Amino acid sequence: MTAAEQEWLAAHPLIRIGPDPDAAPFEWFSRKGEYQGMAADYIHLIEQRLGIAFEIVHASDWSQVLEMLRDGEIDVLPAAAVSPQREEYLLFTEPHITVPGVIISSMDFNSIEELTGHKVGVVADYVWDDLLTHHAVDVRLLRVEHTQDGLELVSLGAIDAMVSDLASVTYLVRKQGFTNLRIVSYIDPVLELGLAVRKDWPELRAILDKALASISSAEREVLRAGWLKLEDRNSWNNPLIWYSGAGVLLGFLLILGGFGLWNRTLKQRVEVRTRELQDAQMQLMQAEKMESIGQLAAGVAHEVKNPLAIIQMGADYLSNVTGQDEVAGAVIRDIDDAVQRADTVIRGLLDFSRDKQLECTHGNINTVIDSSLRLVGHEMRQRNIEVKPHLASDLPALDLDANKLQQVLINLFMNAAHAMERGGELVVVSQLKTLHNSDELSRDHDRHFEKGDVVVWVEVRDSGPGIREDDRKRIFDPFYTTKPVGEGTGLGLSVSRNIISLHHGSIDIRNHSAGGAIVTMMFRPNQGESQ
Repeated sequence: MTAAEQEWLAAHPLIRIGPDPDAAPFEWFSRKGEYQGMAADYIHLIEQRLGIAFEIVHASDWSQVLEMLRDGEIDVLPAAAVSPQREEYLLFTEPHITVPGVIISSMDFNSIEELTGHKVGVVADYVWDDLLTHHAVDVRLLRVEHTQDGLELVSLGAIDAMVSDLASVTYLVRKQGFTNLRIVSYIDPVLELGLAVRKDWPELRAILDKALASISSAEREVLRAGWLKLEDRNSWNNPLIWYSGAGVLLGFLLILGGFGLWNRTLKQRVEVRTRELQDAQMQLMQAEKMESIGQLAAGVAHEVKNPLAIIQMGADYLSNVTGQDEVAGAVIRDIDDAVQRADTVIRGLLDFSRDKQLECTHGNINTVIDSSLRLVGHEMRQRNIEVKPHLASDLPALDLDANKLQQVLINLFMNAAHAMERGGELVVVSQLKTLHNSDELSRDHDRHFEKGDVVVWVEVRDSGPGIREDDRKRIFDPFYTTKPVGEGTGLGLSVSRNIISLHHGSIDIRNHSAGGAIVTMMFRPNQGESQ
């Protein structure tokens, strides 16, 4: 510094800074009143460079900070964006924090212009408030006190979108888990935050510019990485994926533990009940169990969706900054695919936890079979199981709930894979069949069909050891399983039979004459489409 600048600092020992009390991750006050955030780290470095100590002034919100600044109670803002209105009473240093502006919503908006006529949230007196207030686009502006308030309103559908910065949005989505929101567009201008000094202190602005210039690029990157670092492009090194996997594993262990506890309780109760009450008691226990299982499944799914949302937002951001880099683009596409696959599993868990009422549409069973085989393809390859689909091309349409039937098919495919363990053959057949003999009708346990009926016939055959006769008699009973303790719940086939029954179809499991087990399902085609 020049001698004049040193004299100015000596003549002004009290310099008051006014942080935004709730602008994480840039700056905020902890519950104990401690000043934290990226801007706080810069302030500490500047204090070291200049050999001074700023006095921190606490305000209730950003609007009060600006009011105190105009009233002469605050001298410096640690992180503020330049706007024509603020330049009337503030001097700005070179920016030390740079972050993209974003539109976050559950709808698709590709630019600010597309927000015309929509309800849009901004934090009052932030740079985005100034931007939209003086922008040519006509939006229905809603000013909120905090960024989190705006995100909550968007998540609830009270407003259509919010304009903010990437860092604030990423921080709050990670913290609060707004799973239905995503960054839909990056906008200009980029948010540039510098130190803002009262208009009558140009000497201090020059001093602070010199202090900022003394902070090296390496030091700035360390500060940035501490608060704004995006996830590692290598998904296997991504802690969120490890945490997500650990959360899913823990959730399933809890569910399996719950199954075991309930099974032991069920056996104790069955022993002390009379045979006349056994069926009624089993139904009651199943209803209670399914409610608990549904709650556990829904809880696990919601916990996993939060980190998935962060991963997706990181991928969205990277896809905009990597440009035409083919390698980076391929990695980002892999991340998108992985998120979509995980989201499909989560939706399945949520479907399992909800009411089982069907949502039928006009569809072809082959489409459901194909999608189910794709979902278990990795498992089959890992177990060295050859899959042989033989699907008739002339099948009529059915009234079906594709999600529910997919749940049935995946359960059957996985049961077959577990039975074969390592190596084997899975054959899936679909055909249009006329019921002629008693053997075919014996597979219709619910008596939905008669001799001469035309049905859509689906078979799932494996080359495993088959099913013991004693097990086959009880295989559809709730909570009955032939798997070791901790490896099976006994619910899959019971739920599958219920789903098939709701489709007015039938399901049968028996041993195949050539070895292994064979599952047969029959469905009634839509009227007028059986030929």
